[in-house]
Amino acid sequence: MNPVPDESSLKIIADIEEKIIEGLDLGFDPQILKVLDDMEADKREIEAIKEKISEATLIRLLGIANSVYYGKLRKGNISTFGEAVLRLGMEHTKIFIILHTLFNLTRDKEVEVIAARSFATSILGGILAKTLGFSNEDVKKIELAGLFLEIGKIIILLYQKKGEREGKEKEFYELDKTFLELYHSFLALKIILKFELPEFLREIIDITFLTFKANSFSLSGIVYLAYCVVVDSFRKFNKLVIQSPMPDKDGILTWSYGAMIEEQFRAVGMGSYLEIKEVQTPLQKRFQEKES
Repeated sequence: MNPVPDESSLKIIADIEEKIIEGLDLGFDPQILKVLDDMEADKREIEAIKEKISEATLIRLLGIANSVYYGKLRKGNISTFGEAVLRLGMEHTKIFIILHTLFNLTRDKEVEVIAARSFATSILGGILAKTLGFSNEDVKKIELAGLFLEIGKIIILLYQKKGEREGKEKEFYELDKTFLELYHSFLALKIILKFELPEFLREIIDITFLTFKANSFSLSGIVYLAYCVVVDSFRKFNKLVIQSPMPDKDGILTWSYGAMIEEQFRAVGMGSYLEIKEVQTPLQKRFQEKES
């Protein structure tokens, strides 16, 4: 659990909620979120959403849905919004639209880095969960929570930017990095409530230490592990740096986690925040030696 805010911190959180969250304009009709909440929505209603979101959001959604991770090689390419929703799921699509919009409310470099870290946490959390045998449902929860983990920091940065613009006319609190690290999850919870997002997000993102079940990691434990790896890499290199075998032109290796991660980063336009140090599998080494 995160630390309980003291009285002065609660006042700041309330001020941020009033000045940023309550009047938050995502730039699209909120009704599209209701459509994505409705499991009985027909194809025409779902397809019509693409006309109400930004072109950038649509492109990113189609890119992710077409990536190897979501089954392009097995299921073929898709070209419509409705097909993307079918492949990703209504819940995943709704959360991605909200997050992508929030990440693009300001072009601040710090926000871009937070978005990249969030995306990296989501991918690594999903991989950890899959390799540890978690169910597909739990893997998806972990991926979505990873995306959402630092969203409260975006809200705080928006508050600070607004204070810089309007500080002479309205009173804004001065915030430091300690406040941001301690209380950003409280603002994430406000976003979850505002947009009626799934309860599991509240349970998973409210973490400050590694947690277990009786005989395995908890969902929040997996997210925390992935997040710690990502934060450490960004602290050292300002990006996610991994080592992995990669597919080769000779067809010795046709798939790897490194290749999947690379494609996912490209699908959301964050390729500059990933570096892969390529290594060969034993079979690739033997083939290369034979060819030489």
